[in-house]
Amino acid sequence: MTDILLLTPPFVQPNCPYPATAYLTGYLRRKGYSVEQADLSIETLTRLFSREGIATLFENYDGEGDENCNRMWALRKDYEATIDPVIRFLQGKDPTIANLICSPEYLPQASRFEQMVDVESYFGTLGQKDCAEYLATLYLQDLSDFIRATICPEFEIVKYGESLALSIAEFSTIEQELLKPRNGIENVMCDLLRGHIERTSPKAVGIAVPFPGNLLAALRIGEYIKSNYPDIKVIIGGGYPTTELRTMSDREIFRYVDYVVLDDGEVPLERILSGGELVHTYTAEGYHEGSGRISHRERGCPDFDGLPHSLYFSLTEVTNPMHRLWSDGRWNKMMLAHGCYWAKCAFCDTTLDYIGCYDAVSAAEIADQMEKVAAQTGSYGFHFVDEAAPPKLLKELSLELLRRGDRFTWWTNIRFEKSYTGDLCALLARAGCVAVSGGLEVASDRLLEMIGKGITIEQATIAMRNFYYAGIMVHTYLMYGLPTQTLQESVDTAEVVRQMFRAELIGSAFWHRYAMTVHSRSGQAPEEFGVRRKDRLPNPFANNEVPFAENRGYSLDMVGEGLNLSLANWLVGSGLERPVHKWFPTKVPATTVIPSLITDHLIKPDGCRIYNDKARIVWVGGTPELTEEGILIHTPSTTKEIKLPAEEAEFLYAVVEQTSDLEEEYCFEDIRTLWEEHFERPFIEFYSSKKWDIARKLGLLQI
Repeated sequence: MTDILLLTPPFVQPNCPYPATAYLTGYLRRKGYSVEQADLSIETLTRLFSREGIATLFENYDGEGDENCNRMWALRKDYEATIDPVIRFLQGKDPTIANLICSPEYLPQASRFEQMVDVESYFGTLGQKDCAEYLATLYLQDLSDFIRATICPEFEIVKYGESLALSIAEFSTIEQELLKPRNGIENVMCDLLRGHIERTSPKAVGIAVPFPGNLLAALRIGEYIKSNYPDIKVIIGGGYPTTELRTMSDREIFRYVDYVVLDDGEVPLERILSGGELVHTYTAEGYHEGSGRISHRERGCPDFDGLPHSLYFSLTEVTNPMHRLWSDGRWNKMMLAHGCYWAKCAFCDTTLDYIGCYDAVSAAEIADQMEKVAAQTGSYGFHFVDEAAPPKLLKELSLELLRRGDRFTWWTNIRFEKSYTGDLCALLARAGCVAVSGGLEVASDRLLEMIGKGITIEQATIAMRNFYYAGIMVHTYLMYGLPTQTLQESVDTAEVVRQMFRAELIGSAFWHRYAMTVHSRSGQAPEEFGVRRKDRLPNPFANNEVPFAENRGYSLDMVGEGLNLSLANWLVGSGLERPVHKWFPTKVPATTVIPSLITDHLIKPDGCRIYNDKARIVWVGGTPELTEEGILIHTPSTTKEIKLPAEEAEFLYAVVEQTSDLEEEYCFEDIRTLWEEHFERPFIEFYSSKKWDIARKLGLLQI
């Protein structure tokens, strides 16, 4: 008998496991509990998107759909014949079929293909695999449209029943859906669930509910277990309960579950399994605050054992390479640190532990975990899902990975800090970083200061420039509709973003409409941000978004339409010279931002060119070789020569040799002392020369 079975319910991104159950599995196993885990999200998807699943889908069609459904039903034999090969291709098991997928008569095509981009201009003749993945994604989206029209309007590949779970005042709202007979999707899920329960015989089942789009499926799981295995305890936890159910007075949910866990789940689950004092846990009797917390070090390495790694498949919903990272590729999701080292942004849930309780481990421990996870999953790509990865820790991790010779690919979330100098970004790139995502939010210095973001447009621009020069893609999160944001500021924000796209600083972006949450600084004191909270009592069930009133004087829907339309064009390199006010559906003021704002920032000096005796210097370039004319640097792709007098060449060669040993730390003070042993003129003269600049470009970094 198993102590606990941990589940990820439908639906999350299908390209890799969501990490919640892996972290809990690793921790509980180290504590001596028998733990199994399963991903019902990917298992249900691959069962639906199979020859048998598609055949059942079309068999149950009553012919009452629209023209698009009727076309797909007419092509049902083509869908049944192609679905298994398409999924195998997206899983990376049959790359040769890309040729067929790209041919015009292989995939049946419905309405999604009417919105298809010009694949020849995007993929050319050499991007056949990418093109095939894009076409296969359109194909699956067509099938998803059919499922929504015929089985469940709440189905999406990456979420399920999300609209039913958003801002539920009372549990009865979603229970109305639970009282209906299970649909075909839920029957598949419950059939898979039964198999896992019979295989593992768990005493308890823990269900991760990270997003609103997982709640309905989690409750269906609870309902099924209560009806068929009444002795098994049902536990839910994760991001949704943590943010939405903290003030829950409605107890109706306990007809479907036994425990609702808030915040980090390690200690609460351990207490439930051991019969100890409950911590941060709701039961039908009420809330149990308890006491107990673990460090991020105690949380330890995630354990992905037991998850179906062969089932995950990639999607290409858009051609933008940065946007694709979320859905394309077998990323191992991990946390460098717990919480946010900044934790001051007014719109963020800084009062909750997952943001406000910052705790990190050493770079060596992270590298150990990466090696262990890669060996377990067979994937050498990592997505660090931190709220904001600390620059210092990224620097130390990069040095550790380079020292070990580990070749990983990774990306993460960051803040656009001045710490990201050109040399630090170059170091991250050498260590495998391919992309970063960070919040520019409102792109207005006044509003950035108001929300406590801790950055300016200038600072963000320079950081983005340094990432760009290092070959690291940049995605930025954008926000509109903040309290006190004027229509003029909304237009000016669009102009700042346009200039950044034109300068190729950012590869992709996404506009979010501001929502005031109850756990944020703005939600707890709205009047400090120029708005008034609408008077009402907390909902009996879910509480997250705070309704507020302000005298805005313009339509946010109109602003959102203009911002999203312009961004959709900029993402594909179109319309970058069009005045931003022309993107909006109604008349808005022209921008007041000077046309050269971003380019003026781009020419400002980089922090890594400021001499500092205490700054560390490292060599991460190719192998050096002394010659009669200077130093040859052998890189994987070419050989570069730095022409120097013999004495200077010997000095620079010695510097490269010493600083390439990443086990040791050398700072400029050490290098300057070495220089002064051989030369009478000051070191700063050599440091400021073109020769040093060439060495920097080849891998001599000041960090």
